[in-house]
Amino acid sequence: MKKNSFPKSVVVYQGPSRFDGSPIVGIVTGLHGDSQNPKTGKMAQLWIIRADMSPVEAIQQRADDAICWNCPARGTGMSDRWCYVGMKAPLSVWESFSQGRYPTAHPSDVAAFLRAWNLPIRFGAYGEPTALPLSILNDLSEGTDYTGYTHQWKDAHIARTFGHLLMASADTAAEAVAARAQGWRTFRARPADAPLMSGEITCPASDEAGKRTTCADCTLCNGAQGTADKRKNIAIVIHGANKAKFLTVLR
Repeated sequence: MKKNSFPKSVVVYQGPSRFDGSPIVGIVTGLHGDSQNPKTGKMAQLWIIRADMSPVEAIQQRADDAICWNCPARGTGMSDRWCYVGMKAPLSVWESFSQGRYPTAHPSDVAAFLRAWNLPIRFGAYGEPTALPLSILNDLSEGTDYTGYTHQWKDAHIARTFGHLLMASADTAAEAVAARAQGWRTFRARPADAPLMSGEITCPASDEAGKRTTCADCTLCNGAQGTADKRKNIAIVIHGANKAKFLTVLR
């Protein structure tokens, strides 16, 4: 399969959010391996955004329930939001979508392309992967390497159905313990002076680990592969565009 035979970015889902039924869209970018993110490396990226308004407008109108639901990092608006994702990239993806620049592709066809080019995919460059139907993520991950994260790990149904694909995003040690008790593997953000917990390792792609690898080459953050999965949980020092706000919240 030739790389230029497939678009660089495609829509893989457009329909109602699993959370509140509002219109959302799932978009995969970076299909030609042109991601510029030094931590993740060459990975395709799945974005989940409102289909009917920009990410900034959705936050301002508190209409991002559809893609974030009750994620604590939402805050109550722009002023106290501590999500690690800045708005520049999601806004750029939204603008291209709203201008009709992204063709539609079936998730299974996207997975076939990813397999052909040995390209992993990251579920949730922005937005909650669990806002999408489970079938979308299952199809995208068929025979491919992937990483993914969710703040919806407290939901028992999500734990049963998405736990094989996603890591539980834990914001405290207590949350990590609770998530593991439900069968999740965890990805915990921690202050720089907080120690690792039992069963955790430092993210190998992080600054504090010396950037020994990239997410694309590691892919340890791919959920719990059954009850026999004894792999370590992952921890990373708080980072991102709003790390100062996150630390303020924790303290």
